[in-house]
Amino acid sequence: MKAKDFLAMVSSPTLVGDPLVCTQHLLGAASYKKMSDSEITAIHQIRAAHQRYVDLDRTTVAYQGHNYGSVKHWYKKSDGVWKLAGVQPESYWVEHEFDKIFQQ
Repeated sequence: MKAKDFLAMVSSPTLVGDPLVCTQHLLGAASYKKMSDSEITAIHQIRAAHQRYVDLDRTTVAYQGHNYGSVKHWYKKSDGVWKLAGVQPESYWVEHEFDKIFQQ
């Protein structure tokens, strides 16, 4: 999926754009591969912690869920600047009440 399409999708109010949802994404164990002078791919391990709050005061957590997996990024050089060109997340397992975080 193209990066701009992916970012628009996940930023929507039904996903991480929901004001009742807070997330923390930690990337690690990165590997990079130069495909050409203008394209690089990267694969990162990811741990994403999520919390859904009861209301906008964000004092009471309704649900929490953690997701573990990997994410592949494509980078392309355009006019001498490296830019994110694509994203492909892959989930390996989830914890807690992850299925209740995003209410559509």
